[in-house]
Amino acid sequence: RACGSFFTFQRFLLILSLIAVLLHAPLLLLHSLNGGSERIDAYGSDTDARTLCPTPILWVPCSIFYGGFHRHKGGSRDPWMAAEYLGAVLASACALLYLCLVRLMHWDVRLQAEVLEEELRPMPWSKLVLQAWDFRLTTAEDRQNWSQSFANQLRARYAEERETQARRSQNRCQQYLLLLRRCFGILVNTALIIGAWCAVILSTVHKHRISKGLAIWLDTAGLGGVGEQLGALAPNLVVSAIGGILPVVTKQLTNFEAWAPALRARQNLWRLYWGKILNLVVVVALNVELVVGKPLYGQETVLMEHDAEYTCVEDQAAAELFSLVCTEFILGLALKPASALVFAWMQHRVLAFTGAITSTAFQKPEFEIPDSAVDLIYFQCLLWTTTLLMPPLVVATPFVLLIHFKWLRFSLVHLSSRPFVSQTCALSVTFLQLLSCSCALFAGLAYCLAAKPLPHAPKCGPFDSGVAPMEAVGSLGLPGLAMVARILGVVQANPGIILGLVVVLALVAVLHVAGGLRAHRVALEQLQSATQRKVEALENELWRMERHGDLLKRRLDWHEKHKA
Repeated sequence: RACGSFFTFQRFLLILSLIAVLLHAPLLLLHSLNGGSERIDAYGSDTDARTLCPTPILWVPCSIFYGGFHRHKGGSRDPWMAAEYLGAVLASACALLYLCLVRLMHWDVRLQAEVLEEELRPMPWSKLVLQAWDFRLTTAEDRQNWSQSFANQLRARYAEERETQARRSQNRCQQYLLLLRRCFGILVNTALIIGAWCAVILSTVHKHRISKGLAIWLDTAGLGGVGEQLGALAPNLVVSAIGGILPVVTKQLTNFEAWAPALRARQNLWRLYWGKILNLVVVVALNVELVVGKPLYGQETVLMEHDAEYTCVEDQAAAELFSLVCTEFILGLALKPASALVFAWMQHRVLAFTGAITSTAFQKPEFEIPDSAVDLIYFQCLLWTTTLLMPPLVVATPFVLLIHFKWLRFSLVHLSSRPFVSQTCALSVTFLQLLSCSCALFAGLAYCLAAKPLPHAPKCGPFDSGVAPMEAVGSLGLPGLAMVARILGVVQANPGIILGLVVVLALVAVLHVAGGLRAHRVALEQLQSATQRKVEALENELWRMERHGDLLKRRLDWHEKHKA
């Protein structure tokens, strides 16, 4: 069931990507129909749609970057191109955030209903045992998968009950020791995340120095070009290495902290998510500073250098993010299941050779739902962020997710064993909470792109240099747009309005949902009390009727005796 909830969540991501494609369709259609060199004048008058621009991974057409959406009309930038670019960004951000929150509320209600039912009618073992047989399973593979999943649910339930009993039997000293262990684990995990930030920042800032050093070092073996390429990919490789090290250390820490199996899965989810998403935040923050062109974090100069190969700094940021997408898909998504299987097999062979284990049967590694979910959500957020400066990438997103879905299904069946987690609704709610955080981050970046002026080269992108993209809406001359432009100008001048509205709406939504759930809980408790009273009244009435029947029976026996 836990695997089913994960793949259902992956299908929801695929639906979101298709909706993003539909929202970007007008912009991409207009961009593809407007042929000619004027679309990418930033790279010279002799450039066209087939001109290639470099990235740390491969060469791609310059027309798919932000600078390729430049189009002149009547001696100035085309306001319709700017409006469609801005509309696609804002519409996709709002739609994705809204759909994620709606689905989160739906699954949260289901979770609260399950928790309430469990509290009112605690029958955990009977619910599992009564669903042990399923007549819909026709093939041997389905029956084997179901039996393995059923065994995992029984083990998880047994482990949760043992954990609950052990927690109830703890004295005050043991509770304090457990609290200290968990505080120590959280402190170590936080230090690991901060160290990961430092590694990402240093590798990004000193990328050119690393590239030159590796080129000089490997030039003695005739591999200077390889060293230069590896140096260019240093930030991506550091992020991928952190993505491989962080899950292992996090699982060890959560095991050390002695959480219950279901709580351990959610702890792993949240910690892995924050560890990976904050690395992405660091990368995006450095690229935002590059695009803005001035120091934003208290230093004297901009940390990232502007590469002369890119006329538009937005194109350089898009190329960096696109290279990170490629490396994360290959190293973080595609190779992880196979590498986990190879590592588990090598570990088994070493232990068998040293005599540490007596069994020669190899057990496949468990399918790690927290790792896969966090990698998927992080990768989806990275894709959304990249589409802000590289809109055509949104078309490839559904195909990438579909390929990853097929690969994960193959990995679950052939490369791993079933996971040891039973709480499906709780995991689904956690997935959607993490995805909602990613959507909020994407919406914040979209708002910054729309509200902040970009000081780029004169012929870069659909927006004028030094002018906020929201101001381009007022130049269309359509009824009502001038008023909208003025309202957006007021919001831009006072960004605290947006924050206040978001906080108020979020607070109202949370209170509404919490109040509704509390009201349903109280109503169900009252209904249970009333039902219990009715049952007791019926039992008393049944007892009275039984006594009355006995009395009538004795009277009948007496009359029959005297009559005889």
